[in-house]
Amino acid sequence: MSLDVEFDDGTRLGCHDVTDQYGGRVDAAAQGADQRLWVDQWNARSVDLSALAGRKIRSVRAVGQLSAHAELTVFLDDVALSSPAPRTANRLDWVSTTRGSHSSRAFSRGNTAPLVGLPHGGVFGLPMTDAASLSWPYSYAGHRRDALNRPVLEAFATSHLPSPWIPDRGVMQVMPSLEREPDCAPSARGLGFSREQERARGHVYEVTLDGGIRVELTASQFAVALRFTYPDRGGSVIVDHLGSATLSTLRHERDELVIEGMLDDCPGTPPHAVHIRIAAAGAPHIDDSVRGFVPVAPGPSGVVDVIIALSTIDISQARANARAAGGFDDVSAHARAEWTRALSVLDVEGCSDDQRTALFSGLYRAFLYPNRFGEFADRVGPAHRNVYDLARVEAGELTTTHGFWDTYRTVWPLLALFVPDDAGALADGFLGHARTYGWTPRWSAPGPVDCMTGTSFDIVLADLDARGVEGFDLLAAYDSVVKNATVPASDPRIGRAGLTDAIFRGWTATDTHEGLSWTLDNAINDAAAARLARRAGQSEHPGDDLHDFAAEAEYFARRALAYRAVFDPTTAMFRGRTEDGRWREPFDPDEWGNDYTETNAWGTRFTAHHDGAGLVALYGGEKRLISALDTTFARAETAAPHLTGHYGAIIHEMSEAREVRLGMVAMSNQPAHHIPFMYMFAGEHDTAHRIVGDVLDRLFVGSDLGQGYPGDEDNGEMSAWYVLATLGLYPLVPGSGTFVLVPPRVRRSTLRPLGRAELVIEIVAGSPGDRYISAVRIDGRAWDRIEVPHAVLAQAGRIEFELSDQARGWARDSRPESFSSVSGHGALIEDLISEVSGEPRGVASLADDRGLTSVVLAAGDCLRARLVAAVPIGLYTLTVDEPQTAAWRIDLVGADGVVLASDTRSARFRWHRQTRPFRVGPTTAPVSHVELTLLSSASLRQWEVFAHEAPAASDNSVSTKDTDAHH
Repeated sequence: MSLDVEFDDGTRLGCHDVTDQYGGRVDAAAQGADQRLWVDQWNARSVDLSALAGRKIRSVRAVGQLSAHAELTVFLDDVALSSPAPRTANRLDWVSTTRGSHSSRAFSRGNTAPLVGLPHGGVFGLPMTDAASLSWPYSYAGHRRDALNRPVLEAFATSHLPSPWIPDRGVMQVMPSLEREPDCAPSARGLGFSREQERARGHVYEVTLDGGIRVELTASQFAVALRFTYPDRGGSVIVDHLGSATLSTLRHERDELVIEGMLDDCPGTPPHAVHIRIAAAGAPHIDDSVRGFVPVAPGPSGVVDVIIALSTIDISQARANARAAGGFDDVSAHARAEWTRALSVLDVEGCSDDQRTALFSGLYRAFLYPNRFGEFADRVGPAHRNVYDLARVEAGELTTTHGFWDTYRTVWPLLALFVPDDAGALADGFLGHARTYGWTPRWSAPGPVDCMTGTSFDIVLADLDARGVEGFDLLAAYDSVVKNATVPASDPRIGRAGLTDAIFRGWTATDTHEGLSWTLDNAINDAAAARLARRAGQSEHPGDDLHDFAAEAEYFARRALAYRAVFDPTTAMFRGRTEDGRWREPFDPDEWGNDYTETNAWGTRFTAHHDGAGLVALYGGEKRLISALDTTFARAETAAPHLTGHYGAIIHEMSEAREVRLGMVAMSNQPAHHIPFMYMFAGEHDTAHRIVGDVLDRLFVGSDLGQGYPGDEDNGEMSAWYVLATLGLYPLVPGSGTFVLVPPRVRRSTLRPLGRAELVIEIVAGSPGDRYISAVRIDGRAWDRIEVPHAVLAQAGRIEFELSDQARGWARDSRPESFSSVSGHGALIEDLISEVSGEPRGVASLADDRGLTSVVLAAGDCLRARLVAAVPIGLYTLTVDEPQTAAWRIDLVGADGVVLASDTRSARFRWHRQTRPFRVGPTTAPVSHVELTLLSSASLRQWEVFAHEAPAASDNSVSTKDTDAHH
């Protein structure tokens, strides 16, 4: 479908060499072939007609290619001829914060809101088209419209919106009115506006409302500042909020009205102390619930400034936060300076306006989250409300408002690349949760939220360390990861669901919601734990009885292979398994949910990107992996109602997966974001590059219409995917500190990481639209590997790409890093104990793979473990009931009764139900049984023994030739 223009010379627009804003030809056939038109969505197209200057337009026609098999309904709107907007060189002006807001609960093109804030600041400023919503407060087109079919704004508010799927908090609202005694109801106070009068950027939101009221909204660390400019005599400022509030102070200070109180609008989160200052204020009409209006009488300028400061500590701190922010001009200048600094990390040349908007709007989203929670105004150091015990205030920094299931994939590698010092500090702020509560969150808003699978902050820590990022304590980071991996949490908001018995069984069973996804994510997290164990073990730790780093590195490395335990070779799919090891039946790979998080079996088919070589082995070779990928891209997603699984209805991710038109590869959601790159593990880099280029060209359109994303833009992840891939980089292997190379989509980009050396990435042959790489040079030297370590980028000054429009087979003999190759461990960890006997009674439960029973043992008690097979032994675990220090001896006994190896030690267990691995031997001869003699009292829940695996030599190169790699 397209519009065509007939000119006075008889020619038509589609016959001329003109393109739309995405570089696509404008005839209907070309528009259809480009697949950038979204069904059931508005699609905006602009065409530069300057090359046709002098011609007159005779008519405009709608042209479509009809199908004999389906009815086509087309809606047209806003057909116009206008002068192009002036271009700007200022990066701030390329940010569009409405990008992604043309969304709803049913279908997402980002599900964002035009938030104003500092990079990683403590509060946002938020315009609201629905003042009653904690979830979808702003919609580009989905909320009520005025009589002219224009959007309506009902409030301007403070916000901490993490996602529409996680409720907002601390939403204190104000709204200007021309009436001196206004109706304060949202439905009555709303004012319409036109898009031409709205300018939404990261440092300031500006709009002119009906009646001529101009609004400017900006933010500091813990306050927002507003400037209302009334057209003549003034009017009033309406004060409102969500939830409940209590008024504590209402007083005038010169011509300013000060309003103070406590706001509580989101259960389970800290209430907010509120300090509001309204200039040019008359006698207030504010009730005890902090609702009402304030008449204002501005001077000749018509300006009324409003400051809203928040604190989770107390009202005194809210006052201090307001003083630290200053007036509107101070806040605005500071926000501009901070975003200028943040966006200075990137320059691009040789790209379209749409790409430039997508890149800098993407950086804005990646730098907006996570958020610093520590308040420091008038303090020696930061302090924060304890988000786990709301009665307490803690010293120190805390980082919040983040979901790691999404962001570990791209956001943190991007932060490590552009702002490594900030990345380290933000990570340390998340370790603040462990310092306060003992656990790091999976999702923070600001306390932990029981949302998504995997303790994926584990990956973030390992990857930051691998990228050389400092600013957090490595051992403290490792300990937080160990706790996630070895201790079942009693609080469902943190830790790993189902770990109580999954840790012994080797997979999370179907009785745990989305247990299959938990198994796969845990394997990736365990690879991160193994990497950190190896790093921590490189330092001296004299007298440390808390760690056995070598044993832990092996234990986690072998647990990282657990994806193999849930791979069904008959279907070539990852599938849910019951407690007794049976596959869940019935099985339909097209069905969403149940065992799978926000996807189905197809979408989870390649969720072992930490160990691509191991996945190749599961499939039986590289050709079969390629075939599986091809089949997955070829099979159509239907989003049919009978495939909704436990969801019970079509969820928005299903519809979006269908509309991206990539088969079962739902690039609209995070679980699929690595899938196009998986061809690289079979040497099919050209195929990966072609698909990634297609995704970049088709799916991130619509920035000029509040769209811009193919699905939810979660805390910067979708943005970081686009930014990195556009620059020619992607962090495929979690925790490895590496990127794979893809063809850049801009001619030249200059990366200026804060505090680091500049890096230029340039296409020196070919065009930015070319899908394939012919050659790469780093600082003048040929680079023939698909993967490049972060450390190489950090030292490099220049990367040159030669591109081609034809597949060249560049770097086909290289592969991305695979965890099993690096760790040297390829054997899945499986407990060999079949039976435990001895005194006291009840010791048999120590081998039941459930860990539910506590067995109290005394010094001198001796237990005997029979094994399912006589093999060499090298590793064992003990699981305790309560924190304790215990001493014991392990004897490995051969068939002739001779002790082959022993391990005598004392070790400390810090946590309830903690499992710790230890090394013993290893033996070369088979072990027939194992004896455990207590040298002190102890309370145990489980005992495991594992076969010895001699680690293979680590393969740290990323070049492996496989003659089976050609597709």
